[in-house]
Amino acid sequence: MTAAALIPIQAGRRRSVTDQSCPARARLPAASAPRTRELPWNVPVSSRTRTLLAWLPATVLVLIIAGVVVASLAIQGSWWALDRPAASDDQRASDGSTMLTDTGFDYVNVSGTFKVRIGEGAVSAAGLGMPEDGEKSAEFRRPVRAVIAAGKELYVLDDISGLTATTVDGELASVTFVPDVTNNWSGALDYLRALSPDLGWDAAQLDPLTEQLGEFNRSGEGDTFTARIGPSEGGPAKITGDILFDRTTGATPVTITFEPAG
Repeated sequence: MTAAALIPIQAGRRRSVTDQSCPARARLPAASAPRTRELPWNVPVSSRTRTLLAWLPATVLVLIIAGVVVASLAIQGSWWALDRPAASDDQRASDGSTMLTDTGFDYVNVSGTFKVRIGEGAVSAAGLGMPEDGEKSAEFRRPVRAVIAAGKELYVLDDISGLTATTVDGELASVTFVPDVTNNWSGALDYLRALSPDLGWDAAQLDPLTEQLGEFNRSGEGDTFTARIGPSEGGPAKITGDILFDRTTGATPVTITFEPAG
């Protein structure tokens, strides 16, 4: 076919074929005349179909809204949504201490307070949901307050992000807290210095640490530098503070450990 034989066709237009323009069609019987075929997307839609299609988006929207309402009511009626829910027996020990279990830590996440007694008068490991010799750690969903009872003393630590509890011979042997308050060396020292009067530490123990850290950095040996303040003396609990400096990242996490005195 040559270019002269091509007949231009305008897109989107249909050209009718009549008896006058096509003599061959005029000779065909009426029954043999070709019928015009509609394309699939031009199939007529019934009025009933139009009605169903019109209602479909609204129906889907109603179902979504109903689901949201049901979920909201379920959450509002749940234990997690209560402002100050009462602790159940598997969340709180007989003396009011927090159970050292997943359910006990769930209650801490909601109430915002962790409670424990250590040393004389403390609940046994079994009474706290722990084995005779074991370890249990927790990372809280938000910083919480830790209240530690030892003898007649009460210690309070704020902004605690996690803890690790250990038991030995059926007794609570230690609880180590991870405060979410600092991520650099100077901040770690300032934090421990501020706690020294309440936790029975001699803040002067912190003075030489910066110089020791400088020597560590100059030597280039090792990946981490650790230091300790404490332990406290003369009180009902043995309390120590530990600092760990990471040479690569500069991160300086702090931990505070409570153990029975004696």
